[in-house]
Amino acid sequence: MGKTEIVTFIVLTSIVIAVFFSAMFIFIMQYRRKKIEQYQKESEVQEEHKQALLSVELQIQQQTMQHIGREIHDSVGQKLTLASLYTKQLQGNDSKIAEIGSIIDESLTELRQLSKSLTNPGLAKLSLYNLLLEEASRVNTTGICYISIEQKEPAAEMPQSDKNILFRLLQEFIQNSLKHAGCRKINIGLGKKEGVLQVIASDDGKGFDTTIASTGIGLQNMKRRAAQINADYQLFSEPGKGTRLILQLPVEK
Repeated sequence: MGKTEIVTFIVLTSIVIAVFFSAMFIFIMQYRRKKIEQYQKESEVQEEHKQALLSVELQIQQQTMQHIGREIHDSVGQKLTLASLYTKQLQGNDSKIAEIGSIIDESLTELRQLSKSLTNPGLAKLSLYNLLLEEASRVNTTGICYISIEQKEPAAEMPQSDKNILFRLLQEFIQNSLKHAGCRKINIGLGKKEGVLQVIASDDGKGFDTTIASTGIGLQNMKRRAAQINADYQLFSEPGKGTRLILQLPVEK
């Protein structure tokens, strides 16, 4: 074999090897791209399935709350009303019956408020800001605590289910502050930046140590509701320094 044949053989061999490795590289890249596309499609299907389940769960919860609210109003409320009327007719016979009647009247008031809250059609019509204003008005009327609501940006558009859950979460924060913190003031601020709704709620109560595991249902409910709408949830508190809640929820895709 002459020198020319050897050079030609080496060149051809090099070309074949280069083509082989190029083909292998292209094959691997295409295989990897297809795997990534398949993974993305599977992730999208799983997310759609998750959202569908969440929607069904929220519908069931809403229907259940409405049913409970109607039962409270129609059954328990009517019976307590009748009992209240009977006790008022007997007040002259026993001084303690007046006290019983007073307790029944208070119970009726609380039941009506609960029934109205569970069946409240305003959740669908009012914005989150206006719902919070109504809640603040009810609390402020008692004189126990003052709630201020601030909105820095125009109302953020969000699905009704997300708005309902977010409102219930903030109601839970308010109730926890009133029951356990002994606070005199609660501030709730709403803002929107770059398609993200930010909610900051704080109270001036006694606070608590967040490093100690809490067995309270209230905090667990708040975390669960935040997870339901994929909201970033941060809770800060120290003994004697009040409590601060920060929620961030994407509202624009």
